[in-house]
Amino acid sequence: MSNLKQIELDIVGMNCSGCANSINSYVSKLEGVKNVNVSFSSETAKIDFEENLISLSKIISSIRSLGFDVIEDEDSIEQEKKEKLRKLQRTKIFTAIGLSLIIMVLAMKDHIGLANGLNVPHNINLLIQLLLSSVVVFWCGIKFLKGAISSVRTGVPDMNALVSLGTMSSFTFSLVITANHVLSLDIKALNGMHEVYYETAAMITTFILIGNYLEVVLKSKAQTSIKSLKGLQSKTVIIERGGEEITIPFKKVKAGDIVLIKSGDKIPIDGVIQNGNCVVDESAMTGESLPVEKRAGEPVISGTILKNGFIKVKALKTGNDTRLAKIINLVKDAANSKPEIQKLADKISAVFVPLVLVIALATFAIWNFVLGAEFSKAMLNAVSVLIIACPCALGLASPMAVVVGIGRSADNGILFNNINAIEKLNKINTLCFDKTGTITTGELKFENIVSLNEYSIDELLRYVFTLEKHFNHPIAKSIVHYCADNGIDAFKDADNFSNEHGLGVTGYVNGKEVAVGSLRFIKEKVFHSGLSENGFKEFESLNSKGNLFISINNEICGRITFDEDIKFESKSVINDLKKNNFEIYMISGDNEYVTKSIAKEVGIDNYFSRVFPEDKLNIVEQLQSNNHKVAMVGDGINDAPALAKADVGIAIGSGTDVAIDSADVILVKGDLRNIAKAINISKKTVQVIKQNIFWAFFYNIIAIPLAAGLLSPWGIVVSPVLAAMLMAFSDVVTVIGNSLRLKTVKI
Repeated sequence: MSNLKQIELDIVGMNCSGCANSINSYVSKLEGVKNVNVSFSSETAKIDFEENLISLSKIISSIRSLGFDVIEDEDSIEQEKKEKLRKLQRTKIFTAIGLSLIIMVLAMKDHIGLANGLNVPHNINLLIQLLLSSVVVFWCGIKFLKGAISSVRTGVPDMNALVSLGTMSSFTFSLVITANHVLSLDIKALNGMHEVYYETAAMITTFILIGNYLEVVLKSKAQTSIKSLKGLQSKTVIIERGGEEITIPFKKVKAGDIVLIKSGDKIPIDGVIQNGNCVVDESAMTGESLPVEKRAGEPVISGTILKNGFIKVKALKTGNDTRLAKIINLVKDAANSKPEIQKLADKISAVFVPLVLVIALATFAIWNFVLGAEFSKAMLNAVSVLIIACPCALGLASPMAVVVGIGRSADNGILFNNINAIEKLNKINTLCFDKTGTITTGELKFENIVSLNEYSIDELLRYVFTLEKHFNHPIAKSIVHYCADNGIDAFKDADNFSNEHGLGVTGYVNGKEVAVGSLRFIKEKVFHSGLSENGFKEFESLNSKGNLFISINNEICGRITFDEDIKFESKSVINDLKKNNFEIYMISGDNEYVTKSIAKEVGIDNYFSRVFPEDKLNIVEQLQSNNHKVAMVGDGINDAPALAKADVGIAIGSGTDVAIDSADVILVKGDLRNIAKAINISKKTVQVIKQNIFWAFFYNIIAIPLAAGLLSPWGIVVSPVLAAMLMAFSDVVTVIGNSLRLKTVKI
């Protein structure tokens, strides 16, 4: 029997998306590995594997054998190792800069007026350049050489292969010239050749190291949303076990544990308060700016902060099951995924490096054999082609824009459950809204009470208030709030309360049998009193808009009317969407009267009432068959089929888990205004991805012919060093820089 396990690893040492592809290709071929997703943008690898066929240590050693380092647990002490590796990388950059400047001075001393001041014998000069450039190429730039070897092993050549070919061509040619001079080999083919290109090999390595470091810094800025979400997670937790208080890592908390939380603590789990009262800051999770009072029996969620008080909480969901952990995973998964639009760039990247190698060989052959140029000139032109080509920009075109776009969405309480939704949302022209819990708050609002016999309104309210205050459902809360706000007092004599299957409630109040519920429920309760079927006809005409009836001692005495509380933003959101030419529909399981009333109030012309879950799905399918691109917005179990079927499913974050799991986009705060923000983020992100792909193509289309010497007859020459500068900064400027605009663009 298979034992499938998923692990997420931090990968250190990737230089470009080609490195990610190499790891992906190599690890996916290991026996027992079922799925691999390596992301260069987030420097992580998610791997599904069967523990009975391959061990985690084998997977890690396989990745390390390719020249990359692996960190298993972000919270482990190995994070220190990760930081040490980055400090070493910074040291190598500064070393490379210093040594490259010295090499440049030694190489160019005759051209910059230092021949007399630096009176170094030619052979000694060559040996010093050889020594210093060896340090730069083989120590500072060792990751490029290792990456090139890995790419050859995996059969997926990448940027490392191009950089290594360029630097090693310059270095090897210079080494041969040096040996010919220093050892007096008198190689005829090299006679007359005095120029060496150690500075080229050193400067190529230096500029690309700087470019890589800038990428790391900018990628880190792009991932601020994930970091801020992780910052909401507690590291340690105090729990009660066996009558003792112990401190454990938050990942070790189990469902059922009693967690102790003090003022200022981050709440680490989703649970229910057992003891104590408190004030909680839930702004990071719900967007509610004001602190919320909580008491025993009420829920708390992970990622919120206890501002005041002391509570004991029974853990219901812990670790990766908490709401905060799920949000973090959603953001990470979306950021590590690729939308459909990236597939074209990936296909081109797959053939890009072999194509560049062919162009470089053709460049050398044309210059050396056809145009009769010197070997060194032909070689430098070929090296320039190898160095200037940039597959990174193509590979980063989509991931960087997605990382920033997803982060911007998360900052606004919008989560993408499916990365392709970021592209699909851009094409939506029709939105279907569920009613209850989506356009309305899902809570009933007490509207009116009518006496149907000799009881006064205040008397009826006292009976109803006394009965309903003992229950906790939405209708009871609505009645209790109304009575409390209007100064209605409850009777003291009350007992024997019962909730009858959700149809109504009963109890003895002030010595009388009182029932509140639907007409059907009241009908069943008073039938034994001898009231005929015909006696109910006058009440049936009043049975609309979700009315409830009041029975006292088996006599119908009153009627209560409720209204649904519409979200304050619903009307303006619908109006704005209509102004932007979206077709709007409301689909509800409620009756015609209520549905029509709500639709009219918020400005929706097209609506469906009394629909079952399968009907909602059929309506979505029918719209799609008429060339509508449909987004379904809902919050309940009955919305799940339609959410899954729609081109884009948008779930209200306060809704059911089934609805959230079925959706592509989740509005964490439940604020409908975020629908427009989600659509705008989608449009801006897709726009930036297209720009990135265009600039990546444009750069290579212009840069490669220039490097090959196409314009050299007019004095425009791209040296290998200049090529290294252009390559190092091309993806930083054209892709990462452009993507970071999404952090500030107006949505």
